[in-house]
Amino acid sequence: MKTRRIIVATISLLILLPMALSGAYAADREVVVLLGSLREAHITVDRGDRVTWRNASGEKAHLAFVQDPGVPHPEVWIEGTMMVSLDQPGTYEYHVHQPHAKILHGRVTVK
Repeated sequence: MKTRRIIVATISLLILLPMALSGAYAADREVVVLLGSLREAHITVDRGDRVTWRNASGEKAHLAFVQDPGVPHPEVWIEGTMMVSLDQPGTYEYHVHQPHAKILHGRVTVK
């Protein structure tokens, strides 16, 4: 009975430990949306890193990732913060539109 508990505990640790540690190694990067500009508009991150867009402009900001023309792409309104975890390598172009400012462009490169 004691051996069985040790085996179950060991298997549980082997399953749960990588899950718990995966977030511990992910980095957080932040893009700050200001009125008419972006702070850290072009960033490079590792797979699994989290990128947060923080709207500090005082206005709603519309964030859209650019994909192939004619293909729907995710769009969100940022009133506070929005976080995305990027798991696939590649280059992700995006733009931010504010009602009373020019369209802002940025890029996230995932290694």
